Amino acid sequence: MITSIIGGGPSGMFLAILVKEARPDFKVRLFERNNRVGKKLLGTGNGRCNYTNIDLRKENFHSENDSFPMEIINKFNNIDAIEKLKQYGIYPTVDDRGRVYPLSLQGSSVLDFLRYKMEKLGVEVILNEKIDKVIKSKEEFILTGSQTYKSDILVVATGGMAMPQSGSDGIGYRIGRELGHKIIEFGPTIVQLESDFRRIKEFKGVRIDTSARLYIDGQIQDEKTGDVLFTDYGLSGPAILDLSRKAIEGLKKSKKVEISINLLALEKEEIYDMILYRAQNLEGIEFEKFFNGIINKKIIQSFKEILLFKSKEKYDIITCNEKIIQEITNLLYDFRLKITGYKGFGNAQSTTGGIDTTEVDFNLESKLVNNLFFIGEVLDVDGDCGGYNLQWAWSSGYVAGNTIINRGR
Repeated sequence: MITSIIGGGPSGMFLAILVKEARPDFKVRLFERNNRVGKKLLGTGNGRCNYTNIDLRKENFHSENDSFPMEIINKFNNIDAIEKLKQYGIYPTVDDRGRVYPLSLQGSSVLDFLRYKMEKLGVEVILNEKIDKVIKSKEEFILTGSQTYKSDILVVATGGMAMPQSGSDGIGYRIGRELGHKIIEFGPTIVQLESDFRRIKEFKGVRIDTSARLYIDGQIQDEKTGDVLFTDYGLSGPAILDLSRKAIEGLKKSKKVEISINLLALEKEEIYDMILYRAQNLEGIEFEKFFNGIINKKIIQSFKEILLFKSKEKYDIITCNEKIIQEITNLLYDFRLKITGYKGFGNAQSTTGGIDTTEVDFNLESKLVNNLFFIGEVLDVDGDCGGYNLQWAWSSGYVAGNTIINRGR
Protein backbone atom coordinates (compact mmCIF):
# COMPACT_ATOMS: atom_id res chain seq x y z
CA MET A 1 0.00 0.00 0.00
CA ILE A 2 1.57 3.29 -1.11
CA THR A 3 0.66 6.45 0.80
CA SER A 4 1.79 9.75 -0.72
CA ILE A 5 1.79 13.04 1.17
CA ILE A 6 2.08 16.32 -0.68
CA GLY A 7 3.67 18.87 1.64
CA GLY A 8 6.45 18.61 4.20
CA GLY A 9 4.94 20.84 6.86
CA PRO A 10 4.05 19.77 10.42
CA SER A 11 0.80 18.00 9.54
CA GLY A 12 2.37 16.08 6.67
CA MET A 13 5.44 15.02 8.64
CA PHE A 14 3.37 14.02 11.66
CA LEU A 15 1.03 11.88 9.56
CA ALA A 16 3.97 10.25 7.76
CA ILE A 17 5.51 9.26 11.10
CA LEU A 18 2.26 7.93 12.54
CA VAL A 19 1.47 5.81 9.48
CA LYS A 20 4.96 4.38 9.04
CA GLU A 21 5.27 3.73 12.77
CA ALA A 22 2.07 1.68 12.87
CA ARG A 23 2.34 0.16 9.39
CA PRO A 24 5.99 -0.53 8.49
CA ASP A 25 4.62 -2.60 5.59
CA PHE A 26 3.29 0.60 3.95
CA LYS A 27 5.43 2.59 1.57
CA VAL A 28 5.14 6.20 2.79
CA ARG A 29 6.37 9.00 0.55
CA LEU A 30 6.44 12.67 1.42
CA PHE A 31 6.90 15.25 -1.36
CA GLU A 32 8.36 18.67 -0.48
CA ARG A 33 8.90 21.39 -3.05
CA ASN A 34 11.72 23.05 -1.04
CA ASN A 35 15.21 21.72 -0.44
CA ARG A 36 14.22 20.85 3.13
CA VAL A 37 11.05 20.04 5.05
CA GLY A 38 9.49 22.19 7.79
CA LYS A 39 10.58 25.58 6.50
CA LYS A 40 7.45 27.31 7.80
CA LEU A 41 7.64 25.49 11.14
CA LEU A 42 10.94 27.22 11.93
CA GLY A 43 9.24 30.64 11.84
CA THR A 44 6.38 29.90 14.24
CA GLY A 45 6.34 31.50 17.68
CA ASN A 46 9.10 33.93 16.66
CA GLY A 47 11.36 30.98 15.97
CA ARG A 48 10.53 29.26 19.27
CA CYS A 49 7.73 27.05 17.88
CA ASN A 50 4.63 27.59 19.97
CA TYR A 51 3.25 24.14 19.15
CA THR A 52 0.01 24.08 21.14
CA ASN A 53 -1.83 25.82 23.97
CA ILE A 54 -3.02 24.60 27.38
CA ASP A 55 -6.32 26.46 26.94
CA LEU A 56 -8.16 24.88 24.00
CA ARG A 57 -11.67 26.07 23.17
CA LYS A 58 -14.08 26.03 20.26
CA GLU A 59 -13.72 29.82 20.02
CA ASN A 60 -10.03 29.44 19.13
CA PHE A 61 -10.83 27.81 15.77
CA HIS A 62 -12.69 29.21 12.77
CA SER A 63 -14.43 27.66 9.78
CA GLU A 64 -17.51 28.18 7.63
CA ASN A 65 -18.49 24.78 9.03
CA ASP A 66 -18.45 26.07 12.61
CA SER A 67 -18.61 22.80 14.56
CA PHE A 68 -16.14 20.90 12.36
CA PRO A 69 -12.76 21.85 13.91
CA MET A 70 -13.59 20.56 17.39
CA GLU A 71 -14.93 17.29 15.98
CA ILE A 72 -11.37 16.62 14.84
CA ILE A 73 -9.52 18.19 17.77
CA ASN A 74 -11.52 16.23 20.32
CA LYS A 75 -10.04 13.06 18.80
CA PHE A 76 -6.50 14.28 19.42
CA ASN A 77 -6.29 17.28 21.72
CA ASN A 78 -3.53 19.41 23.24
CA ILE A 79 -2.70 16.88 25.97
CA ASP A 80 -2.45 14.13 23.36
CA ALA A 81 -0.17 16.30 21.24
CA ILE A 82 2.10 17.15 24.17
CA GLU A 83 2.42 13.50 25.17
CA LYS A 84 2.96 12.19 21.65
CA LEU A 85 5.61 14.80 20.84
CA LYS A 86 7.27 14.10 24.19
CA GLN A 87 7.62 10.49 23.06
CA TYR A 88 9.41 11.81 19.99
CA GLY A 89 11.88 13.75 22.18
CA ILE A 90 10.17 17.16 22.34
CA TYR A 91 9.84 18.13 26.01
CA PRO A 92 7.40 21.00 26.74
CA THR A 93 7.55 24.24 28.68
CA VAL A 94 4.51 26.47 29.22
CA ASP A 95 4.48 30.26 29.54
CA ASP A 96 2.10 32.35 31.67
CA ARG A 97 -0.40 32.61 28.80
CA GLY A 98 -0.66 28.86 28.30
CA ARG A 99 1.49 28.73 25.18
CA VAL A 100 3.49 25.52 24.89
CA TYR A 101 7.04 25.54 23.51
CA PRO A 102 9.88 23.04 23.32
CA LEU A 103 12.04 23.34 26.42
CA SER A 104 14.92 24.56 24.25
CA LEU A 105 12.72 27.44 22.99
CA GLN A 106 13.96 26.62 19.50
CA GLY A 107 11.70 25.64 16.63
CA SER A 108 14.62 23.73 15.14
CA SER A 109 14.34 21.25 18.03
CA VAL A 110 10.83 20.23 16.94
CA LEU A 111 11.83 19.99 13.31
CA ASP A 112 15.01 18.01 14.06
CA PHE A 113 13.11 15.36 16.00
CA LEU A 114 10.41 15.04 13.33
CA ARG A 115 13.07 14.66 10.64
CA TYR A 116 14.97 12.15 12.76
CA LYS A 117 11.82 10.11 13.35
CA MET A 118 10.96 10.01 9.64
CA GLU A 119 14.48 8.94 8.74
CA LYS A 120 14.59 6.25 11.41
CA LEU A 121 11.24 4.79 10.32
CA GLY A 122 12.11 4.83 6.64
CA VAL A 123 9.72 7.49 5.35
CA GLU A 124 10.81 8.33 1.80
CA VAL A 125 11.25 12.11 1.70
CA ILE A 126 11.50 13.50 -1.82
CA LEU A 127 12.80 17.08 -1.77
CA ASN A 128 12.75 19.72 -4.52
CA GLU A 129 9.71 18.04 -6.00
CA LYS A 130 6.62 20.12 -6.73
CA ILE A 131 3.58 17.98 -7.43
CA ASP A 132 1.39 20.22 -9.54
CA LYS A 133 -0.98 17.74 -11.14
CA VAL A 134 -3.03 14.89 -9.67
CA ILE A 135 -5.57 12.69 -11.36
CA LYS A 136 -7.52 9.69 -10.07
CA SER A 137 -7.25 6.70 -12.38
CA LYS A 138 -9.42 3.76 -11.33
CA GLU A 139 -8.12 2.79 -7.86
CA GLU A 140 -4.90 4.81 -7.86
CA PHE A 141 -3.68 8.38 -8.01
CA ILE A 142 -1.28 9.61 -10.67
CA LEU A 143 0.95 12.41 -9.35
CA THR A 144 2.94 14.53 -11.74
CA GLY A 145 5.97 16.65 -10.84
CA SER A 146 9.42 16.36 -12.40
CA GLN A 147 8.38 12.76 -12.96
CA THR A 148 5.25 10.64 -12.51
CA TYR A 149 4.36 8.70 -9.37
CA LYS A 150 1.54 6.31 -8.51
CA SER A 151 -0.14 6.02 -5.14
CA ASP A 152 -2.98 4.11 -3.49
CA ILE A 153 -3.67 6.82 -0.90
CA LEU A 154 -3.13 10.56 -1.30
CA VAL A 155 -2.86 13.13 1.49
CA VAL A 156 -2.90 16.82 0.55
CA ALA A 157 -0.96 18.74 3.24
CA THR A 158 0.21 21.68 1.16
CA GLY A 159 -0.78 24.49 3.53
CA GLY A 160 -2.58 27.62 2.41
CA MET A 161 -1.27 30.91 1.04
CA ALA A 162 0.39 32.41 4.12
CA MET A 163 4.16 32.90 4.13
CA PRO A 164 4.70 32.26 0.39
CA GLN A 165 8.46 32.51 1.02
CA SER A 166 8.13 29.07 2.65
CA GLY A 167 6.62 27.65 -0.54
CA SER A 168 2.89 28.11 0.18
CA ASP A 169 1.23 29.12 -3.07
CA GLY A 170 -2.24 27.59 -2.86
CA ILE A 171 -1.41 24.55 -5.00
CA GLY A 172 -3.51 22.39 -2.67
CA TYR A 173 -6.60 24.41 -3.55
CA ARG A 174 -6.05 23.75 -7.25
CA ILE A 175 -5.48 20.04 -6.65
CA GLY A 176 -8.64 19.88 -4.56
CA ARG A 177 -10.68 21.80 -7.13
CA GLU A 178 -9.47 19.59 -10.00
CA LEU A 179 -10.56 16.55 -7.98
CA GLY A 180 -14.04 18.04 -7.62
CA HIS A 181 -13.84 19.92 -4.32
CA LYS A 182 -15.28 23.33 -3.53
CA ILE A 183 -12.92 26.01 -2.20
CA ILE A 184 -14.09 28.51 0.43
CA GLU A 185 -12.74 31.98 -0.44
CA PHE A 186 -9.34 32.38 1.18
CA GLY A 187 -7.47 35.34 2.67
CA PRO A 188 -4.69 36.26 5.12
CA THR A 189 -5.13 36.11 8.91
CA ILE A 190 -2.96 36.54 12.01
CA VAL A 191 -1.55 39.55 10.23
CA GLN A 192 -0.59 43.16 10.94
CA LEU A 193 -3.16 45.96 10.63
CA GLU A 194 -2.71 49.32 8.90
CA SER A 195 -3.86 52.72 10.17
CA ASP A 196 -4.08 56.14 8.54
CA PHE A 197 -3.28 57.97 11.80
CA ARG A 198 -1.10 60.79 10.51
CA ARG A 199 1.54 60.52 13.25
CA ILE A 200 1.81 56.73 13.17
CA LYS A 201 5.35 56.76 11.77
CA GLU A 202 6.53 58.63 14.90
CA PHE A 203 5.29 55.74 17.09
CA LYS A 204 7.41 53.12 15.34
CA GLY A 205 9.04 50.74 17.80
CA VAL A 206 6.81 51.48 20.81
CA ARG A 207 5.79 48.20 22.44
CA ILE A 208 3.26 47.77 25.26
CA ASP A 209 2.12 44.59 27.04
CA THR A 210 -1.54 45.49 27.45
CA SER A 211 -5.09 44.93 26.22
CA ALA A 212 -6.42 45.88 22.81
CA ARG A 213 -10.10 46.11 21.95
CA LEU A 214 -11.67 45.82 18.50
CA TYR A 215 -14.57 48.13 17.60
CA ILE A 216 -16.65 47.75 14.45
CA ASP A 217 -19.09 50.55 13.70
CA GLY A 218 -18.60 51.73 17.26
CA GLN A 219 -19.51 48.41 18.89
CA ILE A 220 -16.91 46.38 20.76
CA GLN A 221 -16.37 42.99 19.13
CA ASP A 222 -13.43 41.45 20.92
CA GLU A 223 -10.58 42.10 23.35
CA LYS A 224 -7.14 40.49 23.51
CA THR A 225 -4.15 40.90 25.80
CA GLY A 226 -0.48 40.69 24.94
CA ASP A 227 2.17 42.77 23.24
CA VAL A 228 0.98 45.64 21.04
CA LEU A 229 3.67 46.95 18.71
CA PHE A 230 3.38 50.27 16.90
CA THR A 231 4.88 50.23 13.42
CA ASP A 232 5.35 52.85 10.71
CA TYR A 233 2.19 51.57 8.97
CA GLY A 234 -0.03 50.68 11.93
CA LEU A 235 -0.11 47.92 14.54
CA SER A 236 1.43 44.51 15.13
CA GLY A 237 2.12 42.19 18.08
CA PRO A 238 0.24 39.11 19.38
CA ALA A 239 -2.80 41.04 20.68
CA ILE A 240 -3.27 42.73 17.30
CA LEU A 241 -2.68 39.53 15.31
CA ASP A 242 -5.38 37.87 17.41
CA LEU A 243 -7.85 40.62 16.48
CA SER A 244 -6.92 40.70 12.80
CA ARG A 245 -9.40 38.06 11.63
CA LYS A 246 -12.47 39.94 12.83
CA ALA A 247 -10.96 43.29 11.83
CA ILE A 248 -10.48 42.07 8.26
CA GLU A 249 -14.04 40.77 8.16
CA GLY A 250 -15.23 44.25 9.12
CA LEU A 251 -13.05 45.96 6.52
CA LYS A 252 -14.31 43.63 3.79
CA LYS A 253 -17.86 44.71 4.65
CA SER A 254 -16.83 48.40 4.43
CA LYS A 255 -17.48 48.95 8.11
CA LYS A 256 -15.67 51.37 10.41
CA VAL A 257 -12.92 49.40 12.14
CA GLU A 258 -10.99 50.74 15.15
CA ILE A 259 -8.49 49.36 17.63
CA SER A 260 -8.54 50.76 21.17
CA ILE A 261 -5.30 50.41 23.14
CA ASN A 262 -4.96 50.71 26.90
CA LEU A 263 -1.65 52.58 27.01
CA LEU A 264 -0.98 51.88 30.69
CA ALA A 265 -2.38 48.34 31.00
CA LEU A 266 -4.33 49.48 34.08
CA GLU A 267 -8.01 49.57 34.99
CA LYS A 268 -9.68 52.89 34.22
CA GLU A 269 -10.15 53.71 37.91
CA GLU A 270 -6.45 53.12 38.56
CA ILE A 271 -5.51 55.44 35.72
CA TYR A 272 -7.84 58.14 37.03
CA ASP A 273 -6.37 57.91 40.54
CA MET A 274 -2.84 58.10 39.17
CA ILE A 275 -3.54 61.16 37.03
CA LEU A 276 -5.38 62.89 39.89
CA TYR A 277 -2.47 62.22 42.25
CA ARG A 278 0.07 63.54 39.74
CA ALA A 279 -2.02 66.63 39.00
CA GLN A 280 -2.30 67.40 42.70
CA ASN A 281 1.43 67.07 43.23
CA LEU A 282 2.67 68.49 39.92
CA GLU A 283 0.15 71.25 39.30
CA GLY A 284 1.51 73.84 36.89
CA ILE A 285 3.99 71.49 35.25
CA GLU A 286 4.44 71.59 31.48
CA PHE A 287 2.31 69.11 29.55
CA GLU A 288 5.21 67.09 28.14
CA LYS A 289 6.92 66.79 31.52
CA PHE A 290 3.72 65.66 33.21
CA PHE A 291 3.67 62.48 31.08
CA ASN A 292 7.37 61.78 31.37
CA GLY A 293 7.77 58.37 33.00
CA ILE A 294 4.18 57.31 32.28
CA ILE A 295 4.08 56.81 28.53
CA ASN A 296 6.68 56.57 25.80
CA LYS A 297 7.99 59.97 24.74
CA LYS A 298 7.10 59.20 21.11
CA ILE A 299 3.42 59.32 22.04
CA ILE A 300 3.33 62.46 24.20
CA GLN A 301 3.13 65.07 21.43
CA SER A 302 0.30 63.21 19.73
CA PHE A 303 -1.49 63.12 23.07
CA LYS A 304 -1.41 66.88 23.25
CA GLU A 305 -2.71 67.22 19.70
CA ILE A 306 -5.60 64.79 20.30
CA LEU A 307 -6.63 66.50 23.54
CA LEU A 308 -6.59 69.86 21.78
CA PHE A 309 -8.82 68.49 19.05
CA LYS A 310 -11.25 66.95 21.53
CA SER A 311 -11.56 69.84 23.99
CA LYS A 312 -10.56 72.86 21.87
CA GLU A 313 -8.40 73.94 24.81
CA LYS A 314 -4.64 74.31 24.92
CA TYR A 315 -2.91 72.12 27.48
CA ASP A 316 0.44 73.85 27.82
CA ILE A 317 0.42 73.20 31.54
CA ILE A 318 -1.44 70.72 33.74
CA THR A 319 -3.79 71.91 36.44
CA CYS A 320 -5.81 69.91 38.94
CA ASN A 321 -8.99 70.26 36.93
CA GLU A 322 -11.62 67.51 36.80
CA LYS A 323 -12.24 67.94 33.10
CA ILE A 324 -8.55 67.68 32.25
CA ILE A 325 -8.07 64.66 34.53
CA GLN A 326 -11.06 62.86 33.02
CA GLU A 327 -10.02 63.55 29.42
CA ILE A 328 -6.47 62.38 30.04
CA THR A 329 -7.79 59.24 31.77
CA ASN A 330 -10.13 58.45 28.89
CA LEU A 331 -7.38 58.84 26.32
CA LEU A 332 -4.87 56.71 28.23
CA TYR A 333 -7.47 53.98 28.68
CA ASP A 334 -8.94 54.21 25.18
CA PHE A 335 -6.27 55.32 22.69
CA ARG A 336 -8.16 54.57 19.51
CA LEU A 337 -6.80 54.18 15.99
CA LYS A 338 -8.83 53.78 12.83
CA ILE A 339 -7.86 50.67 10.88
CA THR A 340 -7.78 51.15 7.12
CA GLY A 341 -6.15 47.97 5.82
CA TYR A 342 -4.03 44.92 6.54
CA LYS A 343 -0.90 43.24 5.31
CA GLY A 344 -1.05 40.42 2.79
CA PHE A 345 -0.05 36.76 2.64
CA GLY A 346 3.63 37.65 2.77
CA ASN A 347 3.19 38.77 6.39
CA ALA A 348 0.34 36.49 7.44
CA GLN A 349 0.85 33.49 9.70
CA SER A 350 -2.22 31.62 8.50
CA THR A 351 -4.95 31.47 5.86
CA THR A 352 -8.71 31.70 6.17
CA GLY A 353 -10.82 29.62 3.81
CA GLY A 354 -9.71 26.56 1.86
CA ILE A 355 -11.13 23.12 1.08
CA ASP A 356 -14.80 23.06 2.07
CA THR A 357 -15.01 20.85 5.16
CA THR A 358 -18.59 19.80 4.36
CA GLU A 359 -17.05 17.69 1.58
CA VAL A 360 -14.77 15.69 3.89
CA ASP A 361 -15.84 13.33 6.66
CA PHE A 362 -14.72 13.34 10.29
CA ASN A 363 -11.75 11.18 9.31
CA LEU A 364 -10.69 13.96 6.91
CA GLU A 365 -11.28 11.71 3.91
CA SER A 366 -12.95 13.17 0.85
CA LYS A 367 -16.61 12.34 0.43
CA LEU A 368 -16.10 12.65 -3.31
CA VAL A 369 -12.92 10.65 -3.93
CA ASN A 370 -11.99 7.47 -2.07
CA ASN A 371 -8.57 7.40 -0.34
CA LEU A 372 -8.10 11.17 -0.73
CA PHE A 373 -7.38 13.08 2.49
CA PHE A 374 -6.89 16.76 3.31
CA ILE A 375 -5.08 17.90 6.46
CA GLY A 376 -3.70 21.09 8.00
CA GLU A 377 -4.07 24.60 6.67
CA VAL A 378 -5.32 23.57 3.21
CA LEU A 379 -8.71 22.94 4.83
CA ASP A 380 -11.14 25.72 5.70
CA VAL A 381 -9.96 25.81 9.32
CA ASP A 382 -7.76 28.43 10.95
CA GLY A 383 -6.83 28.99 14.57
CA ASP A 384 -5.98 31.96 16.72
CA CYS A 385 -2.45 33.11 17.42
CA GLY A 386 -0.93 31.12 20.30
CA GLY A 387 -0.27 27.58 19.08
CA TYR A 388 -3.74 26.80 17.77
CA ASN A 389 -2.80 26.40 14.11
CA LEU A 390 -0.08 23.91 14.99
CA GLN A 391 -2.56 22.07 17.22
CA TRP A 392 -4.81 21.82 14.16
CA ALA A 393 -1.86 20.40 12.21
CA TRP A 394 -1.24 17.69 14.83
CA SER A 395 -4.94 16.88 15.26
CA SER A 396 -5.77 16.67 11.57
CA GLY A 397 -2.59 14.71 10.84
CA TYR A 398 -3.40 12.24 13.60
CA VAL A 399 -7.04 11.71 12.62
CA ALA A 400 -6.30 11.14 8.93
CA GLY A 401 -3.24 9.04 9.78
CA ASN A 402 -5.21 6.83 12.14
CA THR A 403 -7.72 6.16 9.37
CA ILE A 404 -5.02 5.33 6.83
CA ILE A 405 -3.34 2.94 9.27
CA ASN A 406 -6.44 0.73 9.19
CA ARG A 407 -6.65 0.57 5.41
CA GLY A 408 -5.80 -2.79 3.85
CA ARG A 409 -6.31 -4.75 7.07
